[in-house]
Amino acid sequence: MNAGAGGRAAMLPCPVLLADIGGTYVRFAVLADPAQAPSPLWKVETADFTGPTAAIRAYGDRRATIRPRSAFLAVAGKVDGAITRLTNAPWQFDPCEIGKAIGLDAVRLVNDYVPLAAVLTVLDEAAPADLVRIGGGAERTGTRLVIGPGTGLGAAALIPAGDRFLIQTTEAGHIGFGPCARDDDLPWSGLLPAVGRLTAEAVLSGPGLVRLARATGAARGLPTAWEAPSEILTVAGTDAVAGETVRHFTHLLGRFAGDMALVFSATGGVVLAGGIAPRIIAALRTPGFHAAFEDKSPFRDAMRGIPRFVISRPEPSIDGLATLVRDGARFLFPSRDWRRVEADQGPPALATAG
Repeated sequence: MNAGAGGRAAMLPCPVLLADIGGTYVRFAVLADPAQAPSPLWKVETADFTGPTAAIRAYGDRRATIRPRSAFLAVAGKVDGAITRLTNAPWQFDPCEIGKAIGLDAVRLVNDYVPLAAVLTVLDEAAPADLVRIGGGAERTGTRLVIGPGTGLGAAALIPAGDRFLIQTTEAGHIGFGPCARDDDLPWSGLLPAVGRLTAEAVLSGPGLVRLARATGAARGLPTAWEAPSEILTVAGTDAVAGETVRHFTHLLGRFAGDMALVFSATGGVVLAGGIAPRIIAALRTPGFHAAFEDKSPFRDAMRGIPRFVISRPEPSIDGLATLVRDGARFLFPSRDWRRVEADQGPPALATAG
């Protein structure tokens, strides 16, 4: 990383364009002033545009949009090179190119789980509109972990460091995944040929839910016609295969979340985000999820004490980006930064922002 270990990136000048860019949807807002709430929110499908510059221009053409001076882009991909690419869509990001094309003074790229980790510092655990508790022990201090099955599967840790927080991004969705118990009767052989190497994301994501439903139906001799995860979730209460699929998904998500909690010693809690978790809260409160989460012998007692939540705030990533702009000195996180004064000095620096 450039900018020195633990170095601080310069503040982004307001108004700041905030963008949460995933493989399926893009969400935009503008933070005109740190004391204000970001607005107006605009949600569009990623596939409707050829890339980030075209989408940003379309947002800027809307009547109510304030012209930004800088852009803070959270992208669902690995931010570690001069060019960043979405993992599950064909967009690519060159902050220098974006900055020049839009006429900005600065552009910052981060992984999309950086703002989801940051927003944990402002969510109210007593407010159901922010967080829904699904189980575990009482509030505790320590590292918090956010995990989100959506178009892909992301995870990041929020690690206390004195009076600041370190945000550790991961590529946890791409670890290998498979059976680990004798009574695991999932049709693993039906999942593996469809995707080659089986990863956590290949099962614990929107496409993974569809894949799991097809494999489950085939194993029961019941062909399925579902094409989207929303179709499965809508009928999970009435269709046997859909219901079984959600139970399998919930069990596996509990297993994965518990494994990640062990990896990061997430005593402060595990928080589920993404598009799927808020729709299966009832299933996440059942014993299947929690038994899988806690079945980490010899650490079952410790696992039982870890609090578990689902983010219910509607646009947590946009709020997380706004939090990082307002209170950036509290956080250390990896980012890719470009500023106009550096336009002719080679590729943008990979900084540890804060």
